[in-house]
Amino acid sequence: MKMEFPYFKKGAQSFPIIDVQLRTRDSSITLKALVDSGASFSVFRHEVAEYLGITIEKGNKIYLEGIGGRILGYIHSLILVIGDMGYKCKVVFSRELTVSFNILGRDNFFMPFLITFCEKDKKVIIEKND
Repeated sequence: MKMEFPYFKKGAQSFPIIDVQLRTRDSSITLKALVDSGASFSVFRHEVAEYLGITIEKGNKIYLEGIGGRILGYIHSLILVIGDMGYKCKVVFSRELTVSFNILGRDNFFMPFLITFCEKDKKVIIEKND
C-alpha cells in the first residue's frame, strides 16, 4: 500500500498535511493533520476530543515541551485511519495546543509506515512498512 499526499499550501508556504480519520467506539471525525517528524507525539486540539465525546482529563496526563514552550495534554488510545488502513494509535489531546494544525508525531503514528517527504515535488509518500 502506497499513498501520496500533495502538500497543503498556506500563503507562500507548503506543509505535509494529510487527511486522517479518528474513531472511537461511538463516533468518528475526518480532519487534516501535519505529518511532523520533529514531534514525538501526535497532538490534537481539544475540540476534536469534544466532538468525539472524549473527556480529555480521563487520559494519562503528560507535559509536552518544544520550541513553543510546554503544554499539558492527556494521552488517549483510539483508532486512526489513513487511506484504508486503521490501527490503534496513541493521541494526545490538549486544551493548550495553539498551533494551526493538528500534529501527527513519531511515537505510534510513524510505526507502521515508511514516510518520505519530497520537498522538491511538494508531496509526502506514506507506505505500509511490512
